[in-house]
Amino acid sequence: MSHPVSSWPARLWVLGIAGFGFLGMPQADSAPFKPVITRSVAANRIAEKPDYAHSLSAELSWLEFGLESRTRYEYRWNDYSTPGLITDDALVTRNLLYLAVKGPLDPLRLAVELQDSRRFLSDRVANPNLETGFEFLQAFAQLRFEDALDGQPLSLSFGRMVFDWADRRIIARNRNRNTLSAFDGFRLRLGDENAPWEIDAIAVRPVDRNVDDLDESTDNATLVGIAGYWRGWSPHLVLEPYWLWFEQDDNRLVPIQRDLHTFGLHAFGQWSEKSAWDYDLSLAGQWGETQGQAHRAWAAHAEVGRTFSSAWKPRLALWFNYASGDQDATDGRHERFDPLFGATYAFYGYSSYFAWQNMINPALRLSFAPAQNFRCEIMHRAFWLASDTDAWVRGLRRDRTGSGGDFIGQETDIRLVWQLGKNFDLDLAYSHFWPGGFVASTGAAPPGDFMQIAATLRF
Repeated sequence: MSHPVSSWPARLWVLGIAGFGFLGMPQADSAPFKPVITRSVAANRIAEKPDYAHSLSAELSWLEFGLESRTRYEYRWNDYSTPGLITDDALVTRNLLYLAVKGPLDPLRLAVELQDSRRFLSDRVANPNLETGFEFLQAFAQLRFEDALDGQPLSLSFGRMVFDWADRRIIARNRNRNTLSAFDGFRLRLGDENAPWEIDAIAVRPVDRNVDDLDESTDNATLVGIAGYWRGWSPHLVLEPYWLWFEQDDNRLVPIQRDLHTFGLHAFGQWSEKSAWDYDLSLAGQWGETQGQAHRAWAAHAEVGRTFSSAWKPRLALWFNYASGDQDATDGRHERFDPLFGATYAFYGYSSYFAWQNMINPALRLSFAPAQNFRCEIMHRAFWLASDTDAWVRGLRRDRTGSGGDFIGQETDIRLVWQLGKNFDLDLAYSHFWPGGFVASTGAAPPGDFMQIAATLRF
């Protein structure tokens, strides 16, 4: 298979990321470092250990344990992601168990995470995004060397893994979805998420989710990449460059051929008194082949927010998402950006009608906390097609002539989260979609609604 991108840009990218970290390594006698995180919703990554896991006790600090059980009821009216705009409800459950051993066997560490995801009540066909039954979500061994390079740890992991990468728009550990995306292979990390700098390299195969059988590593797809994280300059600027190569051959289950190089940069920071202002930027470009056609595509996210000093700590943020679409289906070029294994729910709407592809999407978000254990957020989004001759992919609509216009519609999302105890929270979300002219010109166009109530228990 040909590789449209020559090897030297990739080599320069890799060397640049590596050099980026080494040039900025802190001195051994520097003060303890506390990294700045982005305030952009859902863009902070879970690098390795799940957020529900913890040391079992002070006496057993070498054993990490976590148990999370979520039960969610959801209802969809006029679901645009289904043929015929199905109205249906479902009760879905997701149970996760995490165990890791660190310390007694150093430098060898072991980790396993079990998942049980099921769906009830729904009349729809089986869906691996909602149900897979009992699975080994993670099972990996790791060699970890503390203070391997100027005080930074070095780790090499092998096995099945689940993780976030960069700002989660290309690879993500799914949070709201009832099943998670896993990968089999190798992962090398120099530094970690708490250090001024970090390098994260992967060589993995995606895991195919299977409703009726155990999940297995795909035999026709490979994912290779490297990301750098530089947090050491100041709270004003954090940089996260990355390169990712995804190769996939046609097979019976997934008749899609892809050979894609994705180059990206995520940057964020805070400024002003009490860091009242913040920003978050992402830019990604893709080169390669899709279905034998030359692939050229790009995508971007830009966000600026202000946090006010009142008791409720409100943050008002303005977003803009863009992802290119295919301009002409007959010209031998493929220009629709491919979001690969990225997250969508919080980024592009609770309805799950949209992903980072063929979109122009401004949005306004207000979040606030009326009480210490109570969080609220309200978002309003509008959507246009970046190319009016390409598809609204998740809405299953396309007008190849472009005569139907490009305005898909608007969506309002509301979310309330109560932390009712140390180990229990209740999450309510509602989404309403107003269809636009493009939807009306390509078929039935009633409003769409989504509602969910999720109760999560953690130990």
